Amino acid sequence: MIATQPGAVTGELFQIASDVPEHRRDAVLEDINSIIDTNWLTHERFWSRQHSPFKPDHGVVLLQHGAECVAYLIIQRLADAGTPVIYLSGTAVRDAYRGSGFFKRMFDTAMTAEFGHPAAPAEFCLCWRTRNPVIYVLGRTQCRSVVPAIPAETRGGDLDDLCARLAATLYPRQIIEKTTMAMRGAYGQLRYRDEPRTQTSPDVDRWFAQTIPDSADAVFCAGWAPNRWSRR
Repeated sequence: MIATQPGAVTGELFQIASDVPEHRRDAVLEDINSIIDTNWLTHERFWSRQHSPFKPDHGVVLLQHGAECVAYLIIQRLADAGTPVIYLSGTAVRDAYRGSGFFKRMFDTAMTAEFGHPAAPAEFCLCWRTRNPVIYVLGRTQCRSVVPAIPAETRGGDLDDLCARLAATLYPRQIIEKTTMAMRGAYGQLRYRDEPRTQTSPDVDRWFAQTIPDSADAVFCAGWAPNRWSRR
């Protein structure tokens, strides 16, 4: 891991991702995909002009260390019956910089922009799809309740139903297993270079290893996130 001083890493926010200037888009995509390449074995680019984050309902946060882009976060805004929803559409940190607290920094930047105003709701739904137990724990930390409630089995309830609806909205062709919220084969040919472990939550590591043993599998998660960014 590369040790960096907080001031040495600078952040850039595009709350409306379609505001990324046209002349910068190819370079941003290259940066994002190069970070993915340090985490995954890939056969094709995950983000591209065809599968693009540069949309009005998306937001992008980039972190730079010198001339190098070292981390990114992509969110998508949607709603369910009037409830604001934030989907973590993608996030990764360059392998040499893992453990630097970059996810929290990017997430706080994005959520301050979304929910930092006085009229913002007191809570919102946060959802994400992952194969990485570290990302599960990071997402769970932001929520007062979450499904699946690893390591416990998912129980029936409104949050379970909301999770399943959001999964169907975002991935209409993907089957979700209601008892675990698992999505089989969600990542296709993507494979981890090194299988991630939390180091702090062995129960979560064990659940991931047992429930979605294939690295192409994923779990779709949703939780109620208190708004701690509003300036009321």
